[in-house]
Order: sequence, then structure tokens, then C-alpha cells
Amino acid sequence: MLLDSFPATSPEEDRLWNIVKANSLDFDAWTALIDETEKVAWDKILKIRRVYDAFLAEFPLCYGYWKKYADHEARLGDMDKVLEVYERAVVGVTYSVDIWLHYCTFAISTYGDPETIRRLFERGLTYVGTDYLSSPLWDKYIEYEEMHSEWARVASIYTRILEIPNRSLDNYFNRFKELVGSRPLSELRSAEETPVPPSGLSENGGQASEGDVHTVEPEDSVKPVTAGLTEAESEKYIALREEMYKKAKEFDSKISDFENAIRRPYFHVRPLNAAELENWHNYLDFMEGQDDLNKVLKFCSICGYHLICSFLFF
Repeated sequence: MLLDSFPATSPEEDRLWNIVKANSLDFDAWTALIDETEKVAWDKILKIRRVYDAFLAEFPLCYGYWKKYADHEARLGDMDKVLEVYERAVVGVTYSVDIWLHYCTFAISTYGDPETIRRLFERGLTYVGTDYLSSPLWDKYIEYEEMHSEWARVASIYTRILEIPNRSLDNYFNRFKELVGSRPLSELRSAEETPVPPSGLSENGGQASEGDVHTVEPEDSVKPVTAGLTEAESEKYIALREEMYKKAKEFDSKISDFENAIRRPYFHVRPLNAAELENWHNYLDFMEGQDDLNKVLKFCSICGYHLICSFLFF
């Protein structure tokens, strides 16, 4: 490998390197250089690393190129380097649903420990779980737990999603009802939720209010509760989540026009047009009027890079 430390470059590589060194924001020259490097040095990982490292230093928001870089490392057999690339990627483009999805998919295929994989899903959802287009990551999480027949965890994930306005909210509510109809409720209730004892008394002897729910951190152990469950309890279990769904739908009705007007929810060097910029500004004004500071700050982070990138190259 030492001989590969400074591999020879083709004339076309030399030409393109000279262009990007003279103008590091020439996106087309960079992508042409990547294509040329991949063509002439498909099995030369040091050359591939050199071009991707240089390109992503200039354009860290290009999540697709982080994925391509990780795929090259995986193809040439260095799993530690794949992990390193993904860790750099989620720093560079933290609010990308796609990069977290690719990272979690890699983790599922690589690691055997379910808790390691769950922690990664939870990391990603901390940043992008409330994104209007976050359903691919939530779907992958559900798919993972279904694959392991962890029905209490699946139900817990659906419960969390139903509180979040997103483009697939109706679909999630229908899927949740299908899940409840296909599995015993004893398999769906979990340590996330402390059911009211049949006597109507809480464990400390006090009167419990109907629908009391005790929430814990997602990484806590989720164990099915197998106490006797009545039809009334089953109806209440669904009704509580239906209320979450209705509340999320109400907020969704306020933001769906803004969301549907976003034609490019990802980074690109092409600037946003006037209508898109106006939509982002109006959306931001609306969100700043909301009471949820967490939601406002997260939205500002996402909105900010769209607006900044629109002016960065022009």
C-alpha cells in the first residue's frame, strides 16, 4: 500500500484538480473530478479518499456523496473507515433524514447488538424525527423491531410518531390500528406505559386519573405487560393515541401548505427561486409564533441552511 501513497494521476485528473484548486466552489468541476477518479482509480482507496475528503470539506451538506464515500470504504473492506465516514457525515449534514437512514441501514447490516442499533436510531431521531419528511427513518426503525418481533417496541414507536405532524401521519395511524387489531394488547403494552390497575387505584394507593401515562426514555427496557386486559382497556389504549393523532393533524393543517411548497428539501448549490425563498420566510415567521421553543429552534436550524446556501454561491 505504500506504493499507493502518491498514485499517479491521469491528465484529466490533473486538469480538474487545477480547476478546483483555483476555484474551490466550482461544483461541476468537483463532480467531474470525482467521476474521473472513480473511473481510473476504482480500487485505489487513497485516491478516492483524497478527492472525497477535499470535496466534502467544501460541500459537507451533500449527503449523497457521504453515502458514496462510505460505499467505497465498505466495498474495499474497511468497516472502521465506513463508521468514520458516517460519523463525519452526521456532523456535516446533521439534519438530513437520508444520511441517518443510510447510517442506520449500515449499522443493521454490520452490528449484531440490538441496543447499539437502537441507540443509533434514537440519535438520528433526536435531530430529524420531527422532520415533515422523516417517515423513511421511522419506517426503518419499525421494520427493524418487527423483524425481531418486538411488538411492544413497535407500538411505542407508533405512539411517538402519532404526536408528530408529518406527511405520512394518516398512514401511520391506519398502520397502528392494524397492529392493534393483529396482536394481543398484552404484547403491545410496555414499560413505557404504566396501566391503571383494575381497582382504579395507582400502585401507591392513590386514585389514578383515567388515561394516566408514565413515559420513560426510549432506550429504557421495553417489556410487554401481561396483566389482565379488558376490552375497555383496549379501547382506551387506542383512544389515547387517537387524541395524539388528532392534535398532530390539527397542527399539520396549519403547516401543510408551507411544506408542500418546499420543492427542494435538501441541499443543492442551485439557489432557491423567489417563490421558494418567500415560502421559507413565511414558514419561519409562522413557526416563530409558536409556543414550543424546541420546535422553533430545530426548525430554524433546518431553515437556516437552506437560506444560507441559497446565497453562498451567488
